[in-house]
Amino acid sequence: MFIATNGPGDLLFVTWAPESNVEPLDKILKDGMQEITDFLHSNEAILLNERIYGDAASLEAAVDIRRAIFRENGVSGEIYPTCIEGRPCRGSGVAGIHAIAVQPAESSTPATLSWQDQQCGRLVKGRDAHYLALSDVGRLVRQVGRERPEEEARKTFEAVESLLKQADWSFNEVRRTWFYLHNILDWYNEFNLVRNTAFKRLGLFNGNPLSAIPASTGIQGRNADGGWCTLDLLAMRALNGRAFEAKRVVNPKQNEATEYGSAFARALTVKTDRCQYVFVSGTASIDEHGRSVHEGDFERQTIRTLENVEALLDAAGAKMSDVCQATSFVKRPEDVDSYRAIAKRMGVEALPAVCTLADVCRDELLYELDATAVIPC
Repeated sequence: MFIATNGPGDLLFVTWAPESNVEPLDKILKDGMQEITDFLHSNEAILLNERIYGDAASLEAAVDIRRAIFRENGVSGEIYPTCIEGRPCRGSGVAGIHAIAVQPAESSTPATLSWQDQQCGRLVKGRDAHYLALSDVGRLVRQVGRERPEEEARKTFEAVESLLKQADWSFNEVRRTWFYLHNILDWYNEFNLVRNTAFKRLGLFNGNPLSAIPASTGIQGRNADGGWCTLDLLAMRALNGRAFEAKRVVNPKQNEATEYGSAFARALTVKTDRCQYVFVSGTASIDEHGRSVHEGDFERQTIRTLENVEALLDAAGAKMSDVCQATSFVKRPEDVDSYRAIAKRMGVEALPAVCTLADVCRDELLYELDATAVIPC
C-alpha cells in the first residue's frame, strides 16, 4: 500500500505498508523506498520527518536500503529516520513507513538543525507557514543502560528546548508530538510527571484549560538502539501576511487528558489560507470521565475508539475520509483479524494506516488509533 496526499496545503503525508510479506524483505523495502522518492521528486517536496516501524531484525536493513535509494535518486537523507521496534500486525519484517514532506516556497532554502554535529531536524519555509521538524531527539542524549527512563525523558525535553531556541523557535509552536516509550506500562506515570514539569517550565500551562498544547501519541515502542524515550515533533509558525490559527479540539465523548494528569490535546487544528490540518492524538477506549471502558472486550473497545476519533474529526469539520495518515496499535496478535473485520464493518478499512503490535498506555486498553486529516478552507 502506498498512499500520499498532494495538497491542498504545503504539507504532504505519505503512508507505505507492504501488501504482504511473501517477497524477500530487500525487494519489498526497495520498492517502498522507490515509491517514496518518486513522490518527493514529482512534487518537488522536502522530507521533514520519517518513521520506520518494524521488528528489530529488519530496521537496520531498512535504513541501509533507504540510504542507497535516496543516494541513487538524489534525495537528501542526512536526517536519520526514526526507527521504532514494532512488529507488523501480520508476519514479520517492516510494518510500514510514515513520512511528512513539505513543498517549499519558491527560492527558499531549507535549513538543517544539529546537536553536537548530529543532524536531527529541518526548518522549511512553505507558501502557507514555516515548518520545523525534529526526529528521535532521544538518541541525541541517550546513554543506553546507564540511566533510568524518566531521566532520559527529562534530558530529551531539555534537548528539544535547546534545539528550538537555537532556531529561534519555542515549544509553544509545537503542534504535534510522537512519543514511543520502551516498556511504557512500567513508567508511564513517571513520563507524565516529566512532561508536565517540562510544560509548566516552558509556559504551555498558562491558566487556560483549553490552551493549544500539542496533540500527541504516547505508545509502546523501543528505539532500535535500545532507548527509553523516542520523540518526534512537528512545529508550525505563521508566515507574514498569511492566515494561521492553532486551536484545541474538544471531544464531547471524552474529557480532556489534562484532567487526569496527561499533558496533550485530544486533537489540535492548524488553519492556514489554503487548508486546515487536524492532528488527532493517540485515542483509545476512554470515556468522558477519563475511565477505560469495555475492559477485556476488544471489539467494543475498538468501536469506542473509532467513535472517539470520528467525534474529534467531526468537531473539527472533518470526516474519516479526510484522514491522510494514521497508525493503528493492536495490543494482542490474536485480535488482528477481529480488528480488520471491525474496520471493514465500520467502513474504515481503507484508512492510510500502518498497523503495528504495541502496548497502549494502560494495561487494560487493547487498541489505539492516531490520525491526521486535511481539509480545504
